[in-house]
Amino acid sequence: MAILAADTGGGDYQPVPQGTHDATCYKIVDAGTSINEYQGERKKQHSVFIFWELPGCRTEDDRPMSIFHRYTLSLHERSALRAHLQNWRNKPFTEKELKGFDITKILGVSCKISVGLTSGGREKVTGVFCADGGAKKIPTENEQVIFDVDEYCKEFSGESCEASKKACDIFDGLPNFLQWQIGGCDEPGKEPQPPCFEVQAAKAKAERVAPAQAAKAEEVADDEDLDDIPF
Repeated sequence: MAILAADTGGGDYQPVPQGTHDATCYKIVDAGTSINEYQGERKKQHSVFIFWELPGCRTEDDRPMSIFHRYTLSLHERSALRAHLQNWRNKPFTEKELKGFDITKILGVSCKISVGLTSGGREKVTGVFCADGGAKKIPTENEQVIFDVDEYCKEFSGESCEASKKACDIFDGLPNFLQWQIGGCDEPGKEPQPPCFEVQAAKAKAERVAPAQAAKAEEVADDEDLDDIPF
């Protein structure tokens, strides 16, 4: 399902017009693995969200409109991600690429997207196609961003680093629904939602490691005390 997202600022909601538009990917969010419901069936799925800006569609304050689509992170022959990426590239995947394709390569790459409506009347991306003149890396008006859930999880597993701290900064700027899907939701008045499985695993790892780290720190402190004995 795709939902229109006004990426920044406030003001009145402005829907993306239906039809085909020039677009460029400016944000990719790896939302991790969660339980999703589709056609009455609950499945464990790894989700990725791709955001595009549409330079030819402007808001009242002259920003490019934006739209995103949620994909299951899979290149199965019937997956929407595979179909859209192949159309975007204007060529099929090789056998080698099907074993592992880095989708961050599409950041900043131009394309055309078709926008239609869901049965509920909301905008959705119905197709992605190669841009006129071929797919090219081009500048975007929005900052180009990649959120890596694995880097984010290092903040919870005791492996904090510069990359994980940057991931936390990016996380803070994500829409609420994505923050809840990734990190869980326990806000009053909201339906409780567990974190994605990757975050759950990272926190569980930290709980296992913490006692050992505390014991090691205590041993170091004891050794330092012994060093103070004058014989």
